[in-house]
Amino acid sequence: MKSIYRLRLRQLIAIVHFCSASILFAQNDSVYIHGNASEYAGHHLVLETLINPISMEMQELFVIPVDDKGDFAQSFELNEIVYASLDMGRYRGNIYLEPGMKYQLVLPPFEPRTDAERFNPYFIPEDVVLGIANEEAQKLNQTIIRFDDALKTFYNDNAVKIFSRGDAKKAASIIHQLDSLYPTTDNSYFKLYKQYAYGELKSLAYKRQKRRVMKEVFTPDSLNINMPSFHVAFNTIYKSFFTSYFSSSKGKALRDAYNQRASFDSLSLVIQNDDLFANAEFAEVVLLKGLYDAYYSGRYDELRIINLYKQAETVGNTQLVRELAIGLHRKVNKLRAGSKAPTFTLFRLDGKEKSLEDYKRRFVYLSFIHTENHACKQDLELLNVISKRMKRDVTLLTIILDEDPSRAKAMIKEKKYKWDFLHYALMPQVVLDYDIKALPVYYVIDPDGNLRLTPAPAPGENFGPVFQEAVRKYNYDQLRKNRPKEKSIYDF
Repeated sequence: MKSIYRLRLRQLIAIVHFCSASILFAQNDSVYIHGNASEYAGHHLVLETLINPISMEMQELFVIPVDDKGDFAQSFELNEIVYASLDMGRYRGNIYLEPGMKYQLVLPPFEPRTDAERFNPYFIPEDVVLGIANEEAQKLNQTIIRFDDALKTFYNDNAVKIFSRGDAKKAASIIHQLDSLYPTTDNSYFKLYKQYAYGELKSLAYKRQKRRVMKEVFTPDSLNINMPSFHVAFNTIYKSFFTSYFSSSKGKALRDAYNQRASFDSLSLVIQNDDLFANAEFAEVVLLKGLYDAYYSGRYDELRIINLYKQAETVGNTQLVRELAIGLHRKVNKLRAGSKAPTFTLFRLDGKEKSLEDYKRRFVYLSFIHTENHACKQDLELLNVISKRMKRDVTLLTIILDEDPSRAKAMIKEKKYKWDFLHYALMPQVVLDYDIKALPVYYVIDPDGNLRLTPAPAPGENFGPVFQEAVRKYNYDQLRKNRPKEKSIYDF
């Protein structure tokens, strides 16, 4: 079986092309998926779900293998309603899956992303709704879709007026109309979905009463981080939480505790004294969000925040909090100067397998390029100069992101470039590990395998002096680590 990359950048080539699949009952808490799609023969269909509403991290939900004839059949345990998405190149299809429900999905045509789109940091796949052919499975999806469309229309028509006038009556009237059009009945999931969905509207109406909005939207028993309406409301209402909360009378105790470098569990106890955050789990999720925004604001001690996330991995009140902390710790610590460079094993263009470990004990100037990218072509000429002038100081290593390496191989041979070029296909995860969103991208890795310049200057951006300064600091750090026991200049 060929595998489609189970990554956000995976190329699901020819996965969906006007095909349909049936999801049938297996057990009350599971689904069974089967169908035939000859266009997908030998590939996998990959459904994902969002697991971290703060960092927006996705996780694979389940995988449907397709055999050589295009047939696929597999059952999956599902014990709660899940919002899932399918990567379809330029599109991302979305659906709410209910345990034990029978679905017949109708998928839109697959349009693969171009190389330019794959490495465009501003490109976002267009969200589309996955069609459901069997009527009995349509209710929840259609109800939420229609509710979202109606709320969006009301919001667009009235947002400016509600915000400028603080028109709480108008907001309440809209909510009343929507509740009448889309009653909750006995569906607790949809009831909670609406509660979160009204968050943006209430934020406009009660712009000077933020605590009221928090209290009405996030009640103690309501925490379903998988809901799309939760993502929107939570990140809207708790955006830059520390900035606003620290300056409030209720937030003074948390501000003081933070400034006194209190531990994560101590901060948790302090914030729980506020009746808005009496629920320990929700209080800690809010803390994690506040720390995340503080980290990326550039106004707080980054190492302290990283340490607090590390503490939360083990002292968080619930498994949910601990898992969120693990993901956020990984995110903020990723690719930081001084952290271990993500390892990889790839094929050189001559077919020889090479790992990052093979270049240890040398400074490595790592670059990611696409040989049809104009900026990359220009930089290759400058890299060629560096490879000749600085070969004693630094090893050049380039990872090529062309889908077809043969054209790149011909170009490199013609230009007589003499350093190692690797192709990413053997381990496509390297693209995510190094957070490649645009090209070209550069990193400097020190002899210990740690990131020293992240990202590093391009070869035309004064690389030489910046690199020499990085080498000087590295050597200085090594001297301090390995200084003799007798007194030296470092002891005065």
